[in-house]
Amino acid sequence: MGSSWVQRHFWDPVYDGLAPLYDAVDWLTGNTTHRLRQYALPYLPPPGSRLLEIGFGSGRLHVELAARYEMAGLDRAPGMVALTQRRLAAQGLHSALSVGDALALPWPSDHFDGVLSTFALSAVPDAGRAIDEMVRVIHPGGRVVIVDAGPAMDGNWPSRALAWLWAALGDYMRDEVSLMGARGLHTTRVDYGPWGSVHVVVGELT
Repeated sequence: MGSSWVQRHFWDPVYDGLAPLYDAVDWLTGNTTHRLRQYALPYLPPPGSRLLEIGFGSGRLHVELAARYEMAGLDRAPGMVALTQRRLAAQGLHSALSVGDALALPWPSDHFDGVLSTFALSAVPDAGRAIDEMVRVIHPGGRVVIVDAGPAMDGNWPSRALAWLWAALGDYMRDEVSLMGARGLHTTRVDYGPWGSVHVVVGELT
């Protein structure tokens, strides 16, 4: 049970039901979540590449990316997918969106130049299997970029306290560097955000 039960029975329905209000909630915090997601942008493949975003939420970043990339996206919340489809249509943009599970991506192997996931892997019970799927769908030379929360590399106590709180609320705190390295990715990690409690991990498939 534990985090898996909390995610399935509480956070999943809340996340789906909040789709129309998601950006308003972020606005109340000064668009913090969106700005933390945008930190991933310099680490993505070059514009024009084929890019998959997993867990795109309300689609604010996804719409920005669709203006620069050949996009596809997956989210497990139908409400978020519908909202993002409307946003794309309003801008005259296209992305191949799908409702689905990060543990079984509905795309063929060696299909993308990059995969992006922001604040989504910490909600997946089996992170290793999810990363297996990310690696499967990128071709050699492709890139996996993960943004998520967790204790900072320097071990400062505020970041550890925040990680404890997130775990208590149902998130999974992971060492993405080890998980990605075990799957043959050459990885780098950069901490940022409050007390370094957010990080971006970039893995390149050589």
